[in-house]
Amino acid sequence: MKPHHTHQPHHTSHKRKEGLAAGSLVFAGEGQPETTKIRTHLYSEESYQMVDGFVLPAENQRCWIQISGLSSIMSIVEVAKAFSLSNLSLEDVFSTDQRIKLDSYEQYLAVTLRILATATTKDQQLSLFLGNNWVLSITEYASDVFLPAIRQLEDSQAKLQGGASSILFHTLVDRVVDQYLVRADELENETDELEQLVITAPNDTDAPAIHRQKAKILTLRRMTSPLKDILATLIRVEHPFLDKNTKILLTDIQDHALWLAEECEMLRETVSSIMEVYLSSLDTKMNSIMKVLTIISTIFIPLTFLTGLYGMNFSYIPLANYRWGFYGMLVCCMLVVFGMAYYFWRKQWW
Repeated sequence: MKPHHTHQPHHTSHKRKEGLAAGSLVFAGEGQPETTKIRTHLYSEESYQMVDGFVLPAENQRCWIQISGLSSIMSIVEVAKAFSLSNLSLEDVFSTDQRIKLDSYEQYLAVTLRILATATTKDQQLSLFLGNNWVLSITEYASDVFLPAIRQLEDSQAKLQGGASSILFHTLVDRVVDQYLVRADELENETDELEQLVITAPNDTDAPAIHRQKAKILTLRRMTSPLKDILATLIRVEHPFLDKNTKILLTDIQDHALWLAEECEMLRETVSSIMEVYLSSLDTKMNSIMKVLTIISTIFIPLTFLTGLYGMNFSYIPLANYRWGFYGMLVCCMLVVFGMAYYFWRKQWW
C-alpha cells in the first residue's frame, strides 16, 4: 500500500544554506535524512561481487558505488574524495531540490535526475556520477528502482558485466526514464477517463479533480523537459568516459525523452480542454435551471394577476355570489397553466 504523505512546506532548503560559502556541505532537504547505506558492486567480464560498504576496485575491475540516505555526510565525502569529486558537486547532492541537469568535469560527468515515487518511497533526487571505470549513484532513500540493473550485473550472459562503466551509467539513466514512460502512460489513461467522465457525466467530477490531474502532468513535464537537452549534450560532446556504443544507446533514450516532452505537452493541452468542457457543461446546466425557473415564474404571472384581481375589496365581483365561483376560478387558472405549458412546448422552449 502506498504510504500517505501529508503536505509539507517546501520553502526551507534555501534558508538552511543562507550565508554559507559555495560548496558548503549542509543537508538542505525535507525532514530528517535517511540513514546512509553504502554498497559496492564490483564487476568485470564473467565476474560480479556485491560488498557492503565502500571498497576500491582491483585493477581489472569496474565498480558501482550505490549510496542511499544522506544522514552521514562524512561517509559520503570519504567516497567522493576517493573519486576526486568537487565540493560543488557534493553540495548539489545534499540540496535535494535541484533541477535536472548535467555537469561536465575533467575527471567525471555528473547528472542530476528525479526518481519517481514507488510503493515505499516518495519522489527523490538521484545524483549520478560517471568516471574512469566507476559509477557513483546517491539517492535520498533506499528503493528497489535499480534492482533490474543489479540483476543484469549478476547475469554473466548479460552484456553489462563485460561492458564499460558508461554502459552501466546508461542502464541507470534508462531505468529512471522508464519510470517516466510508465507514469506518462498512467497519466494518459487517467486523462482519457477524466475526459470521458466530463463529457458523459460531468456531475461525477469537479474542478479540483481536474486541477489535481493538471498538477500531476505539470510535475512530470517539469521533471522531463530538460532531459532531451541533457541527452543531446551527452551524445554531441566528446568525453573520454563515453564510448561510441554508449552514445548509440543514449540516442534511444533521447527518442524517449522527445516523446515524453510531446506527450506531456499534449496532456497539458488536453486537461485545459477538459476544464473548458467542464465549465461549459456547468454553464449549460445553469442555463437549463434558469430556463425552468423562468418558465415557472412566467406561468405564475397570470395566476398572480387573477388571484390578486379577485382579492380586491369591491362590493361586486363576478362569480363571487355563486357556489361554484371558486371552482370556476380554479378551473380558469388550470386552463391558463396548461395553455401556457402547451405554448412553450410548441415553441420548444421547454
